[in-house]
Amino acid sequence: MKNVPLHERAPLLSVAIQPGTDVVQGQRVLLIDDLWETGSTLRRVAEVLGRMGATEVRALAMTRTK
Repeated sequence: MKNVPLHERAPLLSVAIQPGTDVVQGQRVLLIDDLWETGSTLRRVAEVLGRMGATEVRALAMTRTK
């Protein structure tokens, strides 16, 4: 996603990140990412996990770009 313009990321992530079959219903989930650039990937994953029934989703990024 590094070279993808910001306005094109959300539609791509909507297709790329879909609910799976793992059970997260009622679970608390911690997402860990190496780089926070726009937050769009973590937001999309958190959205999907919430729809799958996760009770809490938190994110941790190791570094952030300017």
